[in-house]
Amino acid sequence: MVLSCASPCIQGIADPANASAMAVIANNELASQISNNTLRFGAFAALSMHDPVVAAQELNRTVKELGFLGALVNDYQQTGTEDNGE
Repeated sequence: MVLSCASPCIQGIADPANASAMAVIANNELASQISNNTLRFGAFAALSMHDPVVAAQELNRTVKELGFLGALVNDYQQTGTEDNGE
């Protein structure tokens, strides 16, 4: 079973710094929750898509260090105000 953050997850956070920080927190928590049974559970990383370089770094960290299978990205990213999605 592959687990991930529920929609809108990190893509619902408009502030880039807050979104990136929350992605790390969410990914670390998910890794902690599945760590006792990695034969049964896998995970997709949550990524902030405000900055592609930061997103790639977090994806790399989650796959190489936490053993995640990849990432799940929603079809938009909140930016600026809460009413502005890309």
